Amino acid sequence: MKMTPVSMIPLLLLLLFFLLSCPICCLSEANYVIGTGSYDITGPAADVNMMGYANIEQITSGIHFRLRARTFIVVDPNNNGSRVVFVNLDACTASQLVTIKVLERLLS
Repeated sequence: MKMTPVSMIPLLLLLLFFLLSCPICCLSEANYVIGTGSYDITGPAADVNMMGYANIEQITSGIHFRLRARTFIVVDPNNNGSRVVFVNLDACTASQLVTIKVLERLLS
């Protein structure tokens, strides 16, 4: 089922109703420190495997758009500076080695 902009109006109104009906008393009084970041992770411009999105032997040439890593960090200064970090990659996969190296750098 394809949704047109007009057919989405009832859905958006319902969502707006639920958001506005949330009681104000459930809002937190905590003072969080929030930060964001973005970094260009675009790899080589040619000779990259397409990971099964075409013929196995097919390789890329050129850059259609740049790939980015975006990060969001939330720090609670009232709780020993505990923090949560969310990293989003414009990539199909990240190897386990990348995950391990990122965690090592965060711990140092």
